[in-house]
Amino acid sequence: MPGRIIAHVDLDYFYAQCEELRRPELKGRPVVVCIYSGRTEDSGAVSTSNYEARKIGIRSGMPIVQAKRIAGSNTVFLSADIEYYESVSERIMSLLRSYTPVMEQASVDEAYLDLSEVVSDFDGGERKAREIKNAILSSEHLTCSIGVSSNKLLSKMAAGVSKPDGLTVVRPEEALDFLAPMPAGKLFGVGRVTERRLSEMGIQTVEDLRSVSPEILKKQFGSSMGMWLYNASRGVDEEQVMDRKREQYGRIITLKEDTRDRSVLVDNASRLLNEVVRQVKADALRFKTVSFLGIMSDLSARTKNRSLPDFTDDFEQAARIMPILVDEFLSEHPGNLRRMGVKVSNLSEDRGQKSLFDFA
Repeated sequence: MPGRIIAHVDLDYFYAQCEELRRPELKGRPVVVCIYSGRTEDSGAVSTSNYEARKIGIRSGMPIVQAKRIAGSNTVFLSADIEYYESVSERIMSLLRSYTPVMEQASVDEAYLDLSEVVSDFDGGERKAREIKNAILSSEHLTCSIGVSSNKLLSKMAAGVSKPDGLTVVRPEEALDFLAPMPAGKLFGVGRVTERRLSEMGIQTVEDLRSVSPEILKKQFGSSMGMWLYNASRGVDEEQVMDRKREQYGRIITLKEDTRDRSVLVDNASRLLNEVVRQVKADALRFKTVSFLGIMSDLSARTKNRSLPDFTDDFEQAARIMPILVDEFLSEHPGNLRRMGVKVSNLSEDRGQKSLFDFA
C-alpha cells in the first residue's frame, strides 16, 4: 500500500539497559539478565545481554551454565525483574501512543507506529523518529533504535541494522538495495528450518532469494510461505499496523522529592485516578481492577492491586480503594518512593459482566 510511513521502535537490550539504569555501576561491564528455572543454582537461560556481554559471545536463549563458562570475572549475572521492566515499558508505550493515533505494541520492548496521518513524507518520518528517540532518552534515560519505511517488515529490519541507538530510514526506492546483501535468514519471519532449507537450495542472500520464481518457492515451502518469501525478498508487506484494544489505562508521575508520606501518596493517587477514569469513560469502557504502582528510590517497581465486585466507570467507587492500596503498599515495602502511579485494568466494552478477553 503506497503512501504509508511506518516506524518500528526497538528498545535497545531492554532488560539489561533497565538494570544499568537503576545500577549505574554496571555501565561498561558485561551484564547478563537471566530467567532462572529454580531446578539448580544455574539452571535456566539468558534472557537479555548487553553489548559488552555480546562481544564475548553471550546471547539470549543461551543456557546460563554455558554463558558462565565463557564469562569473565567482570561479568554480572542478574535474575530478571519482570515487574520492573514492565513498569518501564508501560511508561514508554504510553509515551509512544501520544505520537500517533495508530500504534501496535509488538512486545514489552517493541512497537510499530503508523505515522502516515501525522507526517507527510519520509523526511517528516525521520524527524518524528528523532523526536521520539529524544523523548524516550529524556524521560526514561534509555536508548532505542528506530526503523522508518513504508511497511512493517522493512521498518523492523531497518531498526536492527544500526543498533544500539540507531535510526535508519528506508524509502520505497531504496528497499531492494537495502535488502539485497542481507542473509536470507535475516528476513524477519524466516525461522531456522526455513533458513536451512534455503541454504540447501543454494540461497544465501535476499538477492539470491529474489531470483527464484514464485512457483519454485511455493513448491518447496507451500503456497502461503512461498508467496510470502517471494514478496518479502522484494520488500513487499501489506500487513497493517493493528491498533489493538488497550488492556489497561494508567498515569505515572515523578514526585517532587522521594517520600513515603501517606497523605502525599493518597492525594496524588486520587488525582491521577480521576484523570484515568475520565479517559476510560470517554472510551466507553468499564474496569474491574484498580492498582497502585510505586517506583522506589533504587528504581525497583512494586504494585498493589484490588478487584471490584463488578465492572464500573465510577470514580468514587474506585477512589475508596486507593487509600487501602497505599496503606498495604507502605506496610509491605520500606523506603521512599521516587515515582508513583495508578492504573485500572480488566476492561469491559459493555455494561455487562464479560471482559474483552472472554472473547479471545
